[in-house]
Amino acid sequence: MEEHHQQHKPQHAHQAEEHKKDRKGYRIIFLIVFTGVLMVEALLFISIQVREIALILKEDFRIVVVKNDKVKQEPGDMDRAFKTLPGTAEVSFISRAESLGKLREEDPDLVGAVMNMGANPLPDTFEISLEESALGNLSSWVEAAWKINGVGDIKYKPLEATAILHALFYGHYILVTLALVFVSLVIMTLMAVFYRNTIAGVLESLRRDRNWFFTGIFASASAVAVSYALVYPVKYLSPLWLWAGGLTQSAIIAAGGVCAWVIFQWKNTHN
Repeated sequence: MEEHHQQHKPQHAHQAEEHKKDRKGYRIIFLIVFTGVLMVEALLFISIQVREIALILKEDFRIVVVKNDKVKQEPGDMDRAFKTLPGTAEVSFISRAESLGKLREEDPDLVGAVMNMGANPLPDTFEISLEESALGNLSSWVEAAWKINGVGDIKYKPLEATAILHALFYGHYILVTLALVFVSLVIMTLMAVFYRNTIAGVLESLRRDRNWFFTGIFASASAVAVSYALVYPVKYLSPLWLWAGGLTQSAIIAAGGVCAWVIFQWKNTHN
């Protein structure tokens, strides 16, 4: 009996040691996936906000062209000339009467002061919006616009155009980075699946190692919840608050599970 007990004790100790290693491995995998998904969530949230900020700024950005009253030029001719310039998105003519009516609605007291000057002193203007491609070379568009007959002045905010360009660039940069992360995960998955493995072996590892996949699912879901809790208060500080939809979040959580499984497969192949 004593000999029989001594024969099984090492096996029991070995199982206990393996179980201890697995628990430690689960914790490590959880932390790795949790950290990675938390970073992805942060980048995704910033990317969405930056993109929305860029669109708002772009919608607000206008070039105001003041018509020279001393030059006899029909507004329709100037309108067509502006539209022929590369990068022009939309042209709106605002007559001096329309400007005065708008001013009367917004600030009636100021209208009285303006009309004391005699006839309507407000000029005819054009409000012009540009395409994104023209914002990067705004000086060239302005230079070409100055050559149109009847232009008296051109007013715009160059720093706002710079801010739009930077916001668009940062948004695109983050999206490209996330796309590269996704491609890297796909490559890692393919390498883990087909490295010295068969279809039967892959199916067996999916069944045998499914707990590691669920560990990654739990870690990524926890990261999504923590990220949401961190950024949710911003919703009450600013009307500009967007969150990726449920389909995107589900894909991120699933990717976290795959990542955990891939890491475990890589560990097995290199032991």
